[in-house]
Amino acid sequence: MGRKRINTSIVKKIEVDQKTKEAKVVDIPETEFLNQPIEKADFVESKSKKEIRKKDTVEKVFGIKKDQDNIDKRQKVFKKVTTIIFIVFMVAVLAYTAYKDFFVNKNFPSISQLKAILGTGWLYFLLAILSFVLSFFFKGLKNVLMCKSMTGKAHFITCMETGIIGTYYNNVTPLAVGGQPFEIYHLSKHGVHGGVASSIPIASFFLNQLAFVILGIFSLVSFSRNIFNAPSVLVNVLPPAFYTLTIVGLFCCLFVPSLVILFSMLPRVGAKLVYLVIRIGTKLRIVKKPQETLQKTIKTVVHNSHCLKKIASRPLLFLGLFLLSFFENIAGNSIAFFVLKGFGLDLGLPFITEWIIICSICFILFASITFIPTPGNSGAADLSFFLLFEAVLFAGLAFPAMLVWRLFSFYSTIIVGFTFATLKKKSDAKKAKLNLNDTIEQPSLSKKEEELCQKITDDNTKNIE
Repeated sequence: MGRKRINTSIVKKIEVDQKTKEAKVVDIPETEFLNQPIEKADFVESKSKKEIRKKDTVEKVFGIKKDQDNIDKRQKVFKKVTTIIFIVFMVAVLAYTAYKDFFVNKNFPSISQLKAILGTGWLYFLLAILSFVLSFFFKGLKNVLMCKSMTGKAHFITCMETGIIGTYYNNVTPLAVGGQPFEIYHLSKHGVHGGVASSIPIASFFLNQLAFVILGIFSLVSFSRNIFNAPSVLVNVLPPAFYTLTIVGLFCCLFVPSLVILFSMLPRVGAKLVYLVIRIGTKLRIVKKPQETLQKTIKTVVHNSHCLKKIASRPLLFLGLFLLSFFENIAGNSIAFFVLKGFGLDLGLPFITEWIIICSICFILFASITFIPTPGNSGAADLSFFLLFEAVLFAGLAFPAMLVWRLFSFYSTIIVGFTFATLKKKSDAKKAKLNLNDTIEQPSLSKKEEELCQKITDDNTKNIE
C-alpha cells in the first residue's frame, strides 16, 4: 500500500452563507493559511503604532522628545549637580527663616498658642484648602469648555485630569515649562483629537498668563499708590527692589502673549522680532543653536497664534475662558490670605479690603520671582513670602505660617499630582490589557456551530495524520 496523500486543503473554517444565513464549512488552501498573518500580532502592532503617533504629538508641536535613549554623561552629571545645589539652597532658606523667626525674635510658639490657632482658625484653613481645589477646578473647567466647543464632547473627566497633571508637571520642572507637553499627551491619549489636544493647553496657558499680567499690573499700581489704605506695616513690607523685579517679571510673562498677538496680526513683524531676540541671545552666548532655536520658536508661536484665533473667533467662549483664568489666579493667591487669617491676621480693615490687599501683595511677590529657575520658584517664594508673614504676624508664627502656606499652595500640588499620575498610569495600563483581551477573545458559538467546529477538528486531525 502506498502512503496516504495529504489533501491540498488541510484546514477548514466556518462562514455564514449570505443567502441562507446559516453556518457552513469552507476549506482554506494550505498556501493561504500559511501566509495568513496572526490576528493578535496585527492588533498589538496597530496599537503600538497608534500610541507612537499620539506620543509624537508633543514632538511635532514643541520639538521635544519624551524619551531620549542617548543622554550625554555630562548632562547626567549636570543634572545631579543642579539637584544637589537646589536641595542645599532650599535647606539654607528654610534654616535662615526658621532661625530669624525663632532665635532672632526669640519667641517660640507655645502649644497652647498653637491649639488656640487651630481652635479659632480651622475655618480659614478649610477656606485655604477650598481655594486650592478651586484653582484646579477653574483650570479644568477651561479645558472642558474648549473641548466641548471644538469637538462637541465635553470629555469632563479627561479635561479635569489634564488640569491636575499639568499643574503637577509645571511645579516639578524649572520655569514651569513641563506642564503643556504632558497635557497634550494626556488629552490625545484619552480620545481627544491631536489638533484639539495641542490647542487646548496652549490657549489655556496663554489666557492664564495674560490674566496674571493684568492682575499683576493692577496690584502693582493699587499697592504702590496705596489705594485701599493699607497700614504702614504692609506698605513698608516690600523693599524698592521688589517693584523693579515685579516690572521685569511681568514683562517676561507678557512677552509670550504679546508675541502671539503680534504674530496673529503682523506675522512678518513678529518673525523679525523673534530673529532679533535670538540674535541678541546668540551674541550674549545664551542661545547655543540659533538656527534650530529660531525654527522651533517661530513654529511654536505660529501654532499658538492659530490656537488663539480658534478661540477668539467665538467671543462668548473667549470671554468665559478669560474670566475663568482670572478666577484661577485669584483662587491660587487667596490661599496665603486665608492662611494668614488662620494664624490671626487682623489689619483692622473690612474683610474684603484685607483680602484685596493681601492678594495684591501676593501677585507682586509672584511676579518678582517668576523668572527664578527653580521648580515652583522654590527658595525665592519661601523667602519673599516670609517677609510678608513676618510683617503681619506675631513673632514665632511667621515660619509655621509660611510652611502651612507652602504646603497648601505648592507641596499639595506635587503630592496630589504624583499620586493621581501614578494611579492613572496603572489604571490606563489595566484598561489597555482588558481591551486587548476583549479584542482577541473568541465570540460564543451556538450549539450547531459548536458541532461544526468539532467536526472540522476531527476532519483536520484525520487529514494531518
